[in-house]
Amino acid sequence: MTAAAGTSSTSTRGSVILQWLFALEVRRMNMKHTCMTAVLLTWPQLAVAQPHPAPVAAPAVAPEDVDQVEEARLIHGVQASVRVYSKDAAAGHAAAQAAINEIARIYDKYDLHTRDSEATAINSAAGTEEVLVSEETFQLLTRMLDLCRRSNGAYDPTVASYDFLWNFSIRPFVRPLADEITGRRKMIGCDKVILKPVQHAVRTATPGTRITFAGVLHGFALERTSEVLRKAGLNDFRIRIGNDQFAQGRVGTRHWFTAAPNTRKPEEEPMQVYLTSQAAMTVSDSDHFVLKNGKRYHDGLDPRTGMPAEGTVQATVIGSDPTMAGAMAHALLVLGPKAGLAMLAHDKQAEGFVVDATGKIFASPAMTEYAHLPAKMPVE
Repeated sequence: MTAAAGTSSTSTRGSVILQWLFALEVRRMNMKHTCMTAVLLTWPQLAVAQPHPAPVAAPAVAPEDVDQVEEARLIHGVQASVRVYSKDAAAGHAAAQAAINEIARIYDKYDLHTRDSEATAINSAAGTEEVLVSEETFQLLTRMLDLCRRSNGAYDPTVASYDFLWNFSIRPFVRPLADEITGRRKMIGCDKVILKPVQHAVRTATPGTRITFAGVLHGFALERTSEVLRKAGLNDFRIRIGNDQFAQGRVGTRHWFTAAPNTRKPEEEPMQVYLTSQAAMTVSDSDHFVLKNGKRYHDGLDPRTGMPAEGTVQATVIGSDPTMAGAMAHALLVLGPKAGLAMLAHDKQAEGFVVDATGKIFASPAMTEYAHLPAKMPVE
């Protein structure tokens, strides 16, 4: 007992000395703004040995040579932020501002609540005529429909055809009738969206068929915004939109890490996930939901049934393609552990994990390269 107590005391003194030395190093480096302050606050976590992904090709600049710049804005009710490290503070501010503007542009273009968005134009002409869209939109729809087919409809942009049946903001909550859902189901499917490459034309085959970009909106915004920053010559940055984010490069000598939250219990300690030129996209049953008679109804609908996905609580996908990572997270939530992880196994650029209704975590094999995941997390 005496030896154990002495060991604990020595370990404690060693930890204090290490943190004191680290604080001295921070003062010596004299970093501007809040960069190293943030690192210092997370020192106990970062000091723990963690597996890291392979380094990015572009070398990271040394911390003492750079300024940290951050821009943030509320866009369509969603908090977005861009943090960059740049040797030129003015150039960093300009790039971060341009990145935030790019997020706003993507939201304006694809949000269903924007009257002049291309999504609104397509839905307004449902089943009647073709709509000419930009090359950007046409290519995005092509990718979305490809995943729709690969996931056997677990991710499907025509899930918007169930809109207005489920309303999680009106009280009292009224569950749709089975006949109502069955009627809408006839409007659902990858084959209901017809693309004509030469004209960049889009047509929905059935009146009432609606498409949504919601499943890829954050991911596509992250993708386009990262391109803006790279074109500005920046190699070390992190972009956040809601709970989703993309990171490239390093923070000093370390890779970026993000928190994969427990969406059922946000007060619980989040899981740390390391990123390098990758996005972390999370979908859950806790974004918009209602509890009625002991049952949770949420907006993570299974397009194939028109009902909220069952048996899963949340799904996170890590991938180098933010757009597809976001869409795959939706499919993973719907498919569940067995079929969902089988889907991920066919994509060499994506890894992920899904939490079932009991809190048990199922992860793809390579997730150990990015995070230390517990076997289970509290969900009740």
